[in-house]
Amino acid sequence: MTPRYLLGINTCFAVKRWPEPERWAAIVAGELGLDLVQHSLDLVDLDADAPLETQAAAVADACARHGIRVHSVFTGLGAYGRNLLLDPDAANRERARAWLGRALRLAALLGARSAGGHVGAFSVTDWEDAGRRDRLWQGLRDDLRELAGAAAELGLDAVLFENMAARREPATMADVESLLAPAGGSRAAVALCLDVGHHCVPGTAGDERDPYAWLRRFGARAPVVHLQQTDADADHHWPFTAELNALGRIDADRVLDALDASGAEEVALVLEVIPAFEADDDGVVEGLVESVAHWRRALARRT
Repeated sequence: MTPRYLLGINTCFAVKRWPEPERWAAIVAGELGLDLVQHSLDLVDLDADAPLETQAAAVADACARHGIRVHSVFTGLGAYGRNLLLDPDAANRERARAWLGRALRLAALLGARSAGGHVGAFSVTDWEDAGRRDRLWQGLRDDLRELAGAAAELGLDAVLFENMAARREPATMADVESLLAPAGGSRAAVALCLDVGHHCVPGTAGDERDPYAWLRRFGARAPVVHLQQTDADADHHWPFTAELNALGRIDADRVLDALDASGAEEVALVLEVIPAFEADDDGVVEGLVESVAHWRRALARRT
């Protein structure tokens, strides 16, 4: 059975450029012609004094005016600079659990189906201590399952974690298998957001560095796939323009073929293009328009 594919975009493209919900929503609907977003937490202050409901209402109202649905909520570059649930300090890990809990609540307020993202990174000291590394990893597994319980109470389908490009983070197939957990009882799923550009992890080889092998193996357990153009050497988050497609290795037809083969039933294909902050603003939008057209053509070839 061919999966049902939903095409959308992560709002990370709007960070520092179009932070106003009305502005990025107008770009998504009016210029890109999309009706699905994954909302970046770089555009939200989960620690603000103002009630979370106020920020959620601004996003929900803008999306409603432009016919957009929020599929999920996801961590951004700000959170990626933190160790979160693998922090060496127990108090910091507790704060990270609370912060991610607020992200789940935001997702529920927005009518989204899931929330998550980058969930943790080991310090070098903890990574090099096998006993400490194992204990923290088990703590990460326990924390994700606890958050999955909270997600179920909020009516969400899943807590998402992402395969990452650094080895001291969840980055290998074995890491992913260790963290995944199906929904059951009073718990939502712990599910994968599979980024096709993160298979450049130092020290890995073979299928570990093959995005299509990852898609075939995990597509049925990855309700979200992040789309970025990149090469095999780094995590670039390029748009899918003709110029960069000639340099990159992410082929839209091969991505869809691999997902078809995975047994997936429904996949949100989410463009995660992270433009340089110094890039020309009009050029950023042009690259996104070309990226959407590129993936629409690929999806049209499946019909």
